[in-house]
Amino acid sequence: MFTSAEFLESGKEGPLPLPRGMARCEEAAAGESAPGSRFDPAVLAEQARAVMRLPEPVIGTAPPLGKPRFVNLPSWMWIAKEDWGPVAVTASVSAGSVTVVAAPQRVVWNTGDGHEVVCTGPGTVFSRAAYREEGSPDCGHTYTALPPGGAGATVDVTAVWEWEVSWSATDGQGGDLEDLATSSSVAVPVNEIHSVVTHIR
Repeated sequence: MFTSAEFLESGKEGPLPLPRGMARCEEAAAGESAPGSRFDPAVLAEQARAVMRLPEPVIGTAPPLGKPRFVNLPSWMWIAKEDWGPVAVTASVSAGSVTVVAAPQRVVWNTGDGHEVVCTGPGTVFSRAAYREEGSPDCGHTYTALPPGGAGATVDVTAVWEWEVSWSATDGQGGDLEDLATSSSVAVPVNEIHSVVTHIR
């Protein structure tokens, strides 16, 4: 938690280092010193939300990135599991403090072929053990046609990570704020396997 004195002191010799998920609200600190200022937790919560630093999705796939997906065969998709957790920002003035929490909700994948896949978790990292146990991915996609550029052409796969945001204040107030989202994209090639039919006499 940051006090107004820390906010103001940080401007003298440069900003103080912040841990992940924390943020300064200089406007709130400056406003606190103005005559007649009061604690407005809803305003402070919006300021804290505006400067939240949320992780971007680190995309993993099977087949691996750079290797082709094949038509009619499932591909696995996931984001870094270690990043799947709430991120909190606490801002304070002398009259009280506000904590804003962003909780991951889902990842919406645009697979580059006109489809969307919605996953309510980070997905499962591909492994032989996971494949034997599950058979198919809990977060994945099967391409049913080649891209417009033909065999080996790439499509852009985009992961949009949606976060639900809420706030609570030391005076007992709280509520929901507008959701946040982070995203990242990768280009993956799509190919097909040709079967060969032979006649055995």
